[in-house]
Amino acid sequence: MTTAAAYLNEATLKYRLSFTAGPDLEGTLKRTSGTGVVGSTYYHGLCDPKGVNAGNFMHNKDPERQTINLLANMVLERLGCPDDQYLNQILAQVTGGEIQLITDKGPCHSCRNIIKQFLGDFPMIGSFVVVYRKTSGRGEPILALEPAGKGLYGAYGYEDAVEVNGSWSKTLR
Repeated sequence: MTTAAAYLNEATLKYRLSFTAGPDLEGTLKRTSGTGVVGSTYYHGLCDPKGVNAGNFMHNKDPERQTINLLANMVLERLGCPDDQYLNQILAQVTGGEIQLITDKGPCHSCRNIIKQFLGDFPMIGSFVVVYRKTSGRGEPILALEPAGKGLYGAYGYEDAVEVNGSWSKTLR
């Protein structure tokens, strides 16, 4: 996606999850930064770690956060979980799956934390791969771990990401 603003980001989450009973849950979710959050937000990110925004949550509308939360909401709805009281018992019904998160930029510190929370709740997911660009929409190189700028703080991506087919890739499981 080519954008005029450096901070705009698009994320696509491709998923297939298996359950103890019933069909797999599979599909694709797409979100763009800055769009309104749809549905509940089970997973919360981290506040900004430094600079003038320290202590503020500047990444609430990040597309990585939105897609992870939308997927979590679909799983909880599929399993009939009305609240958090029986969440651990319900989540045990997820028996496997694969997820690929494709994003223009690597996930920020806040979104990396949300991914970590999600994977902690879904230990049976066998594969979670994050893929992001090596160049911006304007052709500028993007480092595996990109320092933030232009008013946003933290860093984007994973320091140990590897190049795969012209993109950065990090396999979390």
